[in-house]
Amino acid sequence: MNQIEFSSLVRSISQTTNRSLAGARIWVAPDFQSVRPHNFEEAANEWGMRLFFNDSDRSLCAIELHDTFATVDGEKVTYSHDCLCDSLQSLRTEDKSAAEKINLAYDGMPVVRHITDEYVKSGVLQDERIAVSLIIEPKTAVLLLELQRAGAQVAVYATAAEVHQAVADELKERGIGVYADSQWTPSQEHAAALQLLDDMKPTIIIDDGASFARLAQLERPNLVPAIRGVAEETTSGVRAFEAMEASQALPYPVIASNDSQLKTGFDNVHGTGESCATTFLQIMDDNYPLESGTMAVIGFGPVGRGFARRMRSLGARVVIVEQSATAALKAQYEGFEVMPLSQAALECDCLISATGVYHTIDLPVLQKIEDGTVLGVIGGIANEIALDDLTAITHQDISPAVPLTQLDLGNGKSARLIASADGMNYTVSSGNPIEIMDLSFAVQLNAIRMLIENDGELEHRVIRMNKDIDEQIARSALAARGAEIDESQTLVTDWTKTRFSTSSHSSTKSQEENSHA
Repeated sequence: MNQIEFSSLVRSISQTTNRSLAGARIWVAPDFQSVRPHNFEEAANEWGMRLFFNDSDRSLCAIELHDTFATVDGEKVTYSHDCLCDSLQSLRTEDKSAAEKINLAYDGMPVVRHITDEYVKSGVLQDERIAVSLIIEPKTAVLLLELQRAGAQVAVYATAAEVHQAVADELKERGIGVYADSQWTPSQEHAAALQLLDDMKPTIIIDDGASFARLAQLERPNLVPAIRGVAEETTSGVRAFEAMEASQALPYPVIASNDSQLKTGFDNVHGTGESCATTFLQIMDDNYPLESGTMAVIGFGPVGRGFARRMRSLGARVVIVEQSATAALKAQYEGFEVMPLSQAALECDCLISATGVYHTIDLPVLQKIEDGTVLGVIGGIANEIALDDLTAITHQDISPAVPLTQLDLGNGKSARLIASADGMNYTVSSGNPIEIMDLSFAVQLNAIRMLIENDGELEHRVIRMNKDIDEQIARSALAARGAEIDESQTLVTDWTKTRFSTSSHSSTKSQEENSHA
């Protein structure tokens, strides 16, 4: 039997189940040995997978690998070995309803459930009006429904590219205000966002990219005084709010949920890094020579680092483009080649933007790249690739089954554009894994509580959450995974004790003894 390629294995499991490979406990059956990838253990370690080979460990594992199938706990989803390298379309075939997908996500989010149980008892969210601007998919649906269960009035907005329509329809049936549709034009999206603000008059906003809160301030300033504050999900959003703070234009406190260790260290590195890697594999299966290509990852923050390390483990040559000398040095110390973007545009056949910064890949770069270069975004803001600077954008679908278009650059050359330059993991696939979003949304729930319990006392600035909150969430997550750790000890440091204390004391004592002799 032929060996399974590791890239096919991770792509199949990730894209079919939306389960996290990072942190996953995987039982490797004896019969899998004949088909296992040649670099299985090394690559699995790089992806954060824990492998178990003994029968006694089988009950601990959520995923099983056999020569003919893999199983995942709960639904026992199976994958035929013969189908692991099948086309994109067959891999994306899903037979579950929106309600079933939401229920699967709910089962995989124990920390969010635990926090919501506390909020139901305390009534802390009772009658709050919470506007949410996030991708509408099953995991977000769990957050919305849990906020509703805790007593809040809840409404959600998303752009058309961020809407899983069946999930949106299911949320409407369950009483969530949905101001989004997968078929809307930009003008309809804009009108819907304003309508949500007018209808709800929110007291709290959960934002993604600071777009919704800034819309309220710029176009509905009369509603701003009622807003207790904002919980911001993304790096790009925190940057925008910090700019507002610097300009003394921030009219409420903003909790930087993004800056929590459980957001940046898990959602960004393992969630986005992993899901973008497997989405890239899904899209580019027959469209990019992974082991012979040269990929530039622009930005070596948590997202770029997580993506770059995974792609390198699959055999790709990955170079890093960075403006931060510190980040570039980190990349070098992790074994990556570093080069300027102008050089990467000429030498690399794939450019992936991981910055969340407007015009990361600007027009001069687009004019330099070679014909057929692949362009993609994992940072996730509008025009991270400067499509708005191209005088006439001509798209041509390369294949109806693949979200890959040929982009005419107007200079006789063309590029291959992934997912219309939107964030590839959430526009093409199911977004970040369920277990990862359990942590991120747990942070958001705590950010909301922080805004409510400290209403009127917080300064109008960007505020980082207390590290104790991260510890509480992490302990809850560890408990849900059956792990135990030692209780933290409060250490009181006597600053007068130094490395010289003992020798100094001995010397003084010796001198005293000699003086008495």
